[in-house]
Amino acid sequence: MQLNGYYQFPGRAAREAARLTLNQRHLVLDCNEQRQITLLNAITVTDALGTIPLTLTFADGGRFVPEDDAAFRQWWQQQRRPGLVHRLEQHGRGVLLTLLATLAAIAFYFWVILPAASRILAEHIPAYIERQIGQHTFTLLEHSGFSSSRLTPEQQQRVNRLFSEAISPELKEAPTPLRLKVLHFSGGANAFMLADGTLIVSDDLVRMAKSDDALMAVMLHEAGHHEYRHVMRMLVRSSLVSLSYLWLTGDVSGIGDTLLHSAAFVDQMKFSRSMEREADAYAVAQMKAQGRSLADMVAVYRQLEQSAQKEGGGINLPEWMNTHPDMPARIKAIQAAE
Repeated sequence: MQLNGYYQFPGRAAREAARLTLNQRHLVLDCNEQRQITLLNAITVTDALGTIPLTLTFADGGRFVPEDDAAFRQWWQQQRRPGLVHRLEQHGRGVLLTLLATLAAIAFYFWVILPAASRILAEHIPAYIERQIGQHTFTLLEHSGFSSSRLTPEQQQRVNRLFSEAISPELKEAPTPLRLKVLHFSGGANAFMLADGTLIVSDDLVRMAKSDDALMAVMLHEAGHHEYRHVMRMLVRSSLVSLSYLWLTGDVSGIGDTLLHSAAFVDQMKFSRSMEREADAYAVAQMKAQGRSLADMVAVYRQLEQSAQKEGGGINLPEWMNTHPDMPARIKAIQAAE
């Protein structure tokens, strides 16, 4: 049996007209006055999927697509038992059940297995790796406009005193101990954690906080990130998500690469919002245990929301596009805990 078609040489994008001669033991490929003889069991043929033409792949990576797909299918099915995908196509209910099972397995992996794996792996990462990551991050901050605090000595003493009073000894004496750095930068009122336990507080946040309890609420929120190892969990999960999407989609490029990063981005936004809620709950519990004012916590959150809107030009993004949950919902949760 002879079939005309197109052959793609290994490592080339262009296709050449070719002819394939078939028998039960071997194939003969004629293309560009070159002849290639290959044993039948040395080639792979794609699974039959709808009307998508079957493709023959040779051991060296060359590929042949027959013009008469129906004739080749009939011949191939006589030589080999149809694959699982083809057999499933013959049973509509089986296809639907398989699709649902696949979607359920993917959802279970990303919503259950990934968070658990991220938490377990983050808890077993050696402290020296966290310190290295934190030190590299701090070096990048110094090269990105972050500099020593410009607060008065009295203001800096106030922040250090509050930090010493409110942060638990367990966090200060952990393998990656929590420590405070007050820095000047142009990003406005802000605070965030590094992987090595460094709590960064901006000069503008110290100036903005109207009371000790307001400033302490923000620092306790960031301490919650360290308590639950959110920074390392985010780094681990980000790596696992990228590797998982790559494994599911194969070698990505072009539109595939865009979809990969978009899906990973949405997943990370959701994960980040859950961590923010967890850190809020930690801060509320610590504020109540220390007899501090949750009303001041609400007040500073409102100030931070107004500052963020001002910095962002008043644009309100939907929650699913934010790293933080909707601020009114967070404030309502704090008020409910009073």
